[in-house]
Amino acid sequence: MPSATDETAHDQAVGGEIGSHVSTEDHIVGDRLPALPIEVLCQVVDYVHFFPSAQRDLWALTLVSQSWYAASVASLYKKPDISGKNFGLFVRTLCPSINAHIRKTSFSSMVKELNMSKLVHDSTKSLTSRILGRLKDGLEIFVAPQASFAVNCLAALSKCHYLRELDLSYVSESIGLLQLLRSVSKLSRLEKLSIRCKLDYPADRGPPNVVWPPKLKALRLSASINGNDIVIFTTIPKSLVSLTLRHCPGLSGESIRTILMNSGDVLESFQFEPRTSDSLIYIDLPHWIELAPRLRRLFIPASSSSIRAEYDFPISLRYSAQNPHPLEHIEFDCTHLDLYGSELDYEDIWLAIAEGYLGRVRRLGFRHQFNVQPWRTNRTELQDLDDLLRALAREDGQEASIKEQDAGVYICT
Repeated sequence: MPSATDETAHDQAVGGEIGSHVSTEDHIVGDRLPALPIEVLCQVVDYVHFFPSAQRDLWALTLVSQSWYAASVASLYKKPDISGKNFGLFVRTLCPSINAHIRKTSFSSMVKELNMSKLVHDSTKSLTSRILGRLKDGLEIFVAPQASFAVNCLAALSKCHYLRELDLSYVSESIGLLQLLRSVSKLSRLEKLSIRCKLDYPADRGPPNVVWPPKLKALRLSASINGNDIVIFTTIPKSLVSLTLRHCPGLSGESIRTILMNSGDVLESFQFEPRTSDSLIYIDLPHWIELAPRLRRLFIPASSSSIRAEYDFPISLRYSAQNPHPLEHIEFDCTHLDLYGSELDYEDIWLAIAEGYLGRVRRLGFRHQFNVQPWRTNRTELQDLDDLLRALAREDGQEASIKEQDAGVYICT
């Protein structure tokens, strides 16, 4: 149970008004309420999480009585909604002293997910490091702020041994990938990593000695990839099942092919999101699929995609009971086609799916700037695709991973 000093700081910190607190009289009145089993209180607290006002409601519950406080305070701090308005009070609660060995607070171990992406200039790099140092014993998910995270925060980050997800994609300061991996490689529970960094692997060096987190499953990378940088991808761990390459200047179609040659045998999801200026990269779709025999989800730009089944796809890719490629979900990013006034050939896509050259695709998406445009100009073609996918899903039966009600075509922005 938190100390009295902690309770005073708590009353000011999350969700409430500055200076609000629970008086002795409030506790007396609250304790006269009919006592409810702790299981009932916990169910109420769990129910509150579904509402947008969850943080303020949980804060209000902690003011009712000591029983309600004990039942709801951990949920209140589990996933705090941090913004510039309440950040100062939140820090005052978790870090009452610069000296980590003075005035420790039990609230720090309650924080499991900390999202600081809403902060710009509200924090400092040293303060972010202090916060990570206080939360290291319980933090599982961390989203770094834009301006107040840098290399000097990596030491504190490396001690957060319970981290499962780490998102550094908002960080404005460029951090070297090798330097970052030296700090997080010993985080044995880290499964998801999102980073925007620089590679700059020296051309005169031999094979890189890169150590990734041992249980890494999902990697989202934004970096300029040139020349010798591609050798870093030869070290991608075999535990990886999802890879996203987003806004990577210098990345060519041949580079992606090299990446898939080294990691395609384990990938189940691959997403490539080039910048608009790089959207004309040639996408060798048949060979990408061939290099990733376990691929289930594919997200790629629509420009130059090879989908002409009659000559682009090797016969080895044709779906059959003897050669069941698991690909079941493709999403084409058509936003750049909107800019150039181009369109996809939906008839070729229909033919490739019907002939089984796209695995067992049952869900097909098209990302546009304006989601109503394709339904107005290509209603017949899209409806034919939707009917085909639903019919194939119906034939798969109820044991299939994508049911008939989930199959078909969708448009997103």
